[in-house]
Amino acid sequence: MHRGATAGGKAFAIVTVLPALMIMAWLLTGLPLLLANRFFPVPMVLISVPVAVGLVLMASRQLPGRWPKPAVRRGGGSPARTAGWSAWWGLAGTVAVAAGFGAWQLRANSPQLIVDRAPGAFFQFGYWIAQHGSLPIPTQLAAFGGSHPGLTFSSFGFISHAGAVAPGLAAGLPITLAAGLWTHGLAGGVALSPVLGALAVLSVGGLTGRLAGPQWAPAGALLLALTLPETYTSRSAFSEILVQALLFGGLCLVVDSLAPRQSRILAALAGLALGLTVLVAVGSLVALLPAIVFLGALLAARRPQALPLGGGLLAGIGCGLVGGFALAAPMMEALSPEIGLVALAAAAFLAVTLVGAAAGLVEPVRRRVARMFAARPLRWLPEAGAVIVVVAAAGFVIRPYLQTVEGVGNPYVVALQRISHLAANPRRLYAEDSLYWVIWYLGAPALLLGVAGLALLTRRCLRALITWRDPTGAARAWALPLMIIGWGAITVLWRPSTTPDQPWASRQLVPVLLPGVIVAAIWVCAVLAQRARERGAGIVAIAAATACFVAALAVPPVITTFGIGAKPVVSPASYPASTAPAFQRTGVGQLDAITNLCGAIPGGSPVLLLDGVAARRFTQVIRGMCGIPAGVMAGAAPTQVEEVMRQIMRTGHQAVLLATRPAELTPYGGTPSQVVDLTTIQDAHVLTQPPASGWPVRYVLWMSGPGTAGPTGGT
Repeated sequence: MHRGATAGGKAFAIVTVLPALMIMAWLLTGLPLLLANRFFPVPMVLISVPVAVGLVLMASRQLPGRWPKPAVRRGGGSPARTAGWSAWWGLAGTVAVAAGFGAWQLRANSPQLIVDRAPGAFFQFGYWIAQHGSLPIPTQLAAFGGSHPGLTFSSFGFISHAGAVAPGLAAGLPITLAAGLWTHGLAGGVALSPVLGALAVLSVGGLTGRLAGPQWAPAGALLLALTLPETYTSRSAFSEILVQALLFGGLCLVVDSLAPRQSRILAALAGLALGLTVLVAVGSLVALLPAIVFLGALLAARRPQALPLGGGLLAGIGCGLVGGFALAAPMMEALSPEIGLVALAAAAFLAVTLVGAAAGLVEPVRRRVARMFAARPLRWLPEAGAVIVVVAAAGFVIRPYLQTVEGVGNPYVVALQRISHLAANPRRLYAEDSLYWVIWYLGAPALLLGVAGLALLTRRCLRALITWRDPTGAARAWALPLMIIGWGAITVLWRPSTTPDQPWASRQLVPVLLPGVIVAAIWVCAVLAQRARERGAGIVAIAAATACFVAALAVPPVITTFGIGAKPVVSPASYPASTAPAFQRTGVGQLDAITNLCGAIPGGSPVLLLDGVAARRFTQVIRGMCGIPAGVMAGAAPTQVEEVMRQIMRTGHQAVLLATRPAELTPYGGTPSQVVDLTTIQDAHVLTQPPASGWPVRYVLWMSGPGTAGPTGGT
């Protein structure tokens, strides 16, 4: 334990980076094995466990046990030693909040096994690689008598490519889901999302403790755990929650690497954790752009962490891009315009950074630049930066009154508008309301404090950069978190890039925006409490004020998450009964319906799905969980379907036809039989308010072919 550290501070540091280190070890092992088509449990365990132990041992020897205080006394000073009680309280409270959150989400776990949206596709992707250990997914053309006009193998999240089926999703989350599937089958796989949610809460609490003080970590973790987007993405296979765990764990390591010890090892691990978010979601590239500027500042300051951090970041991003191009080439092709824009933005960031770094490294230029910033008007730049933050926030507040954001027409949006009795406009994206999404889920008090915190921190960091003085290291510790939070907030608020129905759209707030605003808001609370203590306030008064702060911040998300006083939008149907989002389980009965479906299909009989809805929902389910060849002939002419059926018969088998309506099957003979009939609850789909309850959904599937007298799916 290095000088100034306490046992409590050291324990807090170790525990709160464990989630990121464990996830890193699993992904670093899983990606090469999956690329080599050797993704099996035995080699994964034999390799990942020693890697995880090595990462933990390397990090634990370097982690600090103290961090700068949130407020700076006049005259500066060195980083304050973390009080033992505050560190232990912060650790115990944060772990308790994370554990309670995990238990809550396990109780309300809502796995999506049928493929309606990305979580279902992610789970089926994870199930396939856990069972087969390789990609791409074979089409099994021989079972259909070869290729035929009208026959395809694509479905939502899975795309026909180069004679096989390639996933259209990043591999990071499926690799992680495999751990649960190998541990306890389907039950373990569906339980992993709540576990990841708890680990993400722990990581955010860790960053809160480092930047606001360990005693404030439980408050940050609790506020995040109470938000509806956090609970929503922790109940099914959402990649956003895994990105959050890696991103904030990586930022914890960045802050630790900037401690007086200046650990290169921690810097390299931090960069690797941040870069691996690209393996989970390629869109994370956008959030990482500010790291270029931060690396330039480290180089200009001649900090030893610069090269290890940059190397780790490039290695992690490289893993993500290699995984994308090698395992999900169609996804990367579809994203090529966005990736090109990110590359251009990165080049712009790099150009600015190189100029700034050169100015900092050349001593005469550095002195001249310092004199320029010391004179008017540039000496007011820190205050101007703070004003810009406030003005930007105000701009997003008034944006709905000035702009209506539109995009490509979407009939689904029109259907939701009609349900909510809104004017029909298929091009509406509702992106102008994005800041109000934050208010719905987090509340105005936390948002106001968060904006104030970001403004004050912008002022502090710019002042430290201009004067090149940061005696406590607080500005240095906040620099990268502040840039990523600010940049991530702006990009998400300006263009959320999602279908705008809630709570689906709220997942975009999870990786950066909500936890970032919470950390900034808690920092403001910590600053106020410290200032009160310096002015002679007693412990009891400060504790009471702290409790009031946290309660005031917690009330709005509690109201939304628990549906207190909410007015639900009338759903298309009224059965079955639904409860508040905090306790609502969705998709109940999907596993039984899939089990019945698999049992109704005769072994060895290839399946043809005849309409788009059936193909979207069940193609990969049948191919992966039933282990039966599945092809799609949605929109194909009857003569094409009959030709494929004849070719299948020549292989010695008989085709099984599936559709959502029996009328689609009658032209091909036989008596259709209903094999799936499940009515359950799904998440709501509302556009102009947070969801107050779930909506009913019905899954129906009819079958004709051999075995049509089979069992009927349960309700």
